[in-house]
Amino acid sequence: MCGINGFNFKNQALIKEMVEATKHRGPDGRGFYIDDEISLGHNLLAITDTPVDGRQPFFSPDKNFVLIYNGEIYNYKELKEKLKSKGRQFHTQGDTEVLLQGLMDQGIGFIEKLDGMFAFAFLDKRAGKLYLARDRMGIKPIYYHYKNGRFIFSSELKGILAHGIDRKLDLGALNIFFMLGYVPGPKTLIKEVHKVCPGQILTLDLNNRTLSEMWFGHKERFSDQNEFNPNYLRELIGQSVSAHTMGLRPFGLYLSGGLDSTMVLHELVNHGVDTVRTYTTRFDIDDESFNEDAEMASRLTRDYKIEHHELLINEEDFIAATEKVFETIEEPRYNPSIAAYWLLAKFASRDIVAVLSGNGGDELFFGYPKYFESRKISERYKKYPGFLVSLWQNLSLLTKRRLKLGHFLNMAEPLDRWAYLNKVNFILDDKLLKFPFKSDLRDLKNYLASIKNPIVSNPLEDVENSIAELDRLFWLADEEFLRTDKITMNFGMEGRFPLLAKEIGRYANSIPADKKLAEGQSKLLIRQAYKNHLPDYIINKRKSGWRAPVVRWMHSKFG
Repeated sequence: MCGINGFNFKNQALIKEMVEATKHRGPDGRGFYIDDEISLGHNLLAITDTPVDGRQPFFSPDKNFVLIYNGEIYNYKELKEKLKSKGRQFHTQGDTEVLLQGLMDQGIGFIEKLDGMFAFAFLDKRAGKLYLARDRMGIKPIYYHYKNGRFIFSSELKGILAHGIDRKLDLGALNIFFMLGYVPGPKTLIKEVHKVCPGQILTLDLNNRTLSEMWFGHKERFSDQNEFNPNYLRELIGQSVSAHTMGLRPFGLYLSGGLDSTMVLHELVNHGVDTVRTYTTRFDIDDESFNEDAEMASRLTRDYKIEHHELLINEEDFIAATEKVFETIEEPRYNPSIAAYWLLAKFASRDIVAVLSGNGGDELFFGYPKYFESRKISERYKKYPGFLVSLWQNLSLLTKRRLKLGHFLNMAEPLDRWAYLNKVNFILDDKLLKFPFKSDLRDLKNYLASIKNPIVSNPLEDVENSIAELDRLFWLADEEFLRTDKITMNFGMEGRFPLLAKEIGRYANSIPADKKLAEGQSKLLIRQAYKNHLPDYIINKRKSGWRAPVVRWMHSKFG
């Protein structure tokens, strides 16, 4: 939706430079608040309100409370009615004022009631505190620098680097990158820049310049419904998809031709959305296996009779976009298809300002082989003595140079097992224990364990459900969402993820993994819920995965 920037000292020129650095995030306006101890800046992408009514910062009538905000709150109308019943008055139609009024009325605890994606800075001048928060799923990123009492934050690294921050490489983060292909948690590849974690609130005391943290979004991790009910699941998904169409600007859908995005398409049509635009890619290559999803998407849109847009990507397009995409996301990524995401976002942004996708379904309802692999490990612990299972697993990791001598993973624990299941294949295995590959999976696990999020420190008893929850906390937040946010916002377009609504996540946590993994089929419960609602060719389709022909092109011009 927007870009937010700020720091805890007065400098008009510098806050303007930060907002200029993030101008692509908000083409509809800029706003500032500056006093003797704080500078705040905002880039506006107006979606739920007009550019005039949506302009930020938002102020309380007495100017003692100030808010800059990036995101969408999908239950804001419900929250607004409750606040109005308590005497709160509103002057705009969007969700920003609801957030401000709620924070004024109930304090930072109001954040627990939000269902949406957001990063915001809330200044309480009376208390002398600045709150910086990131949504529980980590859909909206926020970076910060804190050193010697100086606090700087921005939606992107570009904003913070406007301050001339030392760009020294964090070797610990580099080692994590080589193990996972991205860096989860608070670290970034720049030693003096950190990320606010999903579900984290940072509080800066403006008087003594100390920084503290708290967590939200973990108190209600389960639904009242703990039995699988296909009608109830469809109802939850339908309600969320409908809520994610909020706003005054045109929106569309990334349609991969897979199960998750097809569910979203079905619910859009089912809820009577007037205009549904879908977008997908096709690769200009003679191997049609790379275009299975494009063919499926084309077939779907013919059957549903909706407006479909297909982008043909050739090798030259892909090469030209590769450098641009890394400038956009500001850091390297292991994902070889990333340039295609950039090209598709550029293509879609000609017509729409918000784009929905089916991301998150795999991490909620077990769409990856690793969940079945985890179940096999769990079954070994039930069948054999635990120390023998752990010993066997650790010897295997030691011989494959994934562990250093003397290091050990307890594979009965969700976090240890998550580290094992999510390691990427190293290109230079024989260099693993040499510079810069000085860390191993035990070091990775220790770093993840240092994150104070209750999802980490208090894992779900159901190990497979816990691993899926960790996937959402680490992989989705700091790889998928961070990448998607920067790419879409680079073109003044926001990404939305209806499958990750609060109640859907709680319901997924409540269903035992045994039921999700029954019959050995990925996303079994989704298939059961939508059987006779989606075409059979989608329900019975194997998971293929969207991919660009990078290896083929590496042997040609791209190489």
